Amino acid sequence: MSVLPVVVVFGMSFPPIFFEIIVSLMVFWLVRRLIMPTGLYDLVWHPALFNTALYCCLFYLVSRFFV
Repeated sequence: MSVLPVVVVFGMSFPPIFFEIIVSLMVFWLVRRLIMPTGLYDLVWHPALFNTALYCCLFYLVSRFFV
């Protein structure tokens, strides 16, 4: 996990992993938009599994960046 403190916004407290999830989701959408026109999804056996694995890898990279 991250060593960042809990962030309070309008009385709601958010754990640091919440912001890591949001950042990795934005990176995932960007990478997915770049991959779509290349035709890579035609070579992938199961696009939903590929997207899940891609998101997990990006989340890991983002969480390592925040620590």
